[in-house]
Amino acid sequence: MVVNMRPISSQRGMTLIELVLAMAISAFIMAALNGVVKLGLDAQTAGRGSNELAYQGRFALERINDLARNLPPKILLTPTANTTGDWFAPAGCTGASCVMYCRNTSNQLIETTTADTTCSGTAVIANSVSAFSATLPSDMGAVDRSVAGINITLSDSNNNSINLTLTMRLGGGEL
Repeated sequence: MVVNMRPISSQRGMTLIELVLAMAISAFIMAALNGVVKLGLDAQTAGRGSNELAYQGRFALERINDLARNLPPKILLTPTANTTGDWFAPAGCTGASCVMYCRNTSNQLIETTTADTTCSGTAVIANSVSAFSATLPSDMGAVDRSVAGINITLSDSNNNSINLTLTMRLGGGEL
C-alpha cells in the first residue's frame, strides 16, 4: 500500500496580499512605460515639425534659385527690408513678369510683383517665416554685383526653428 505523504493545501487561488502586490508592481511598470512612450511621441512630433519647416524652406529657396538661373546677370542694389526688391525683374519689365519675393505680416513668403509695395499677393510659397532677407555680399566689392544671398528662417509654435541660406548668381545658379 502506497501512502501519499504530501501535505494537503486548502489554498486554491491567490491571496489578497499577493493580488495587491502584483497590481502595485504592474502599476509601477506601466507608469515607467508611459513616460518612455510620451517622450517618444514628443520627439516624433518635434521631428515632424522640423521636417515640415525644412521642406517649406527648401522649396522656397529652390523656386527663387530657379528664377535666378533664368535671368540675365544685372547689377543688384540693396532691396527694401523683407523683400528681394527688383532683383528678379528684367530691365524694363511691366506687369506679372516683374517678380519679387517678400515676407508679409502673416509670416508668409509671397511671390508677387514689384508693384505690390504692401506684399499683399496671394502666391504663398512658405508659411511660418519668421525672418527673410536678401543681401549683397560685402566681401565681393564691385567685382560681381549679380551675386546675392537669400536668408530665410522658419519657426513654428512648438519652438522648432530652421535657418536656410542660398548664395546665388543671377544667370549662373548657386555658388
